[in-house]
Amino acid sequence: MKFKRTEVARETLSLANDHYVAVPYDCSEIDAEETGVIPAGTIIPANDATAVGVLLTDVVPEENPNGTIIIHGFIDKAKLPTAPEETAITALKGITFLPLTDS
Repeated sequence: MKFKRTEVARETLSLANDHYVAVPYDCSEIDAEETGVIPAGTIIPANDATAVGVLLTDVVPEENPNGTIIIHGFIDKAKLPTAPEETAITALKGITFLPLTDS
């Protein structure tokens, strides 16, 4: 069996504090970026009214499509790779998106 090591540069979490609820999620149907990585903070499955959670850590679907999504907690919008759409914010009832900070 041949193993391939994939480096993931992003190390920041989108969480605003350490209190959250997360569940497993199969990310095999989510499109990865050109780098082959679905970045932490991606709204899953899409940034719209179908949103069910926010990806906790980076996922490399080619290696392992299993991820973890936050379904309840506080998320710092400034740390997300893409700003959440209003429809996604409404759909994610258990998540509080904190405003952007100046720090």
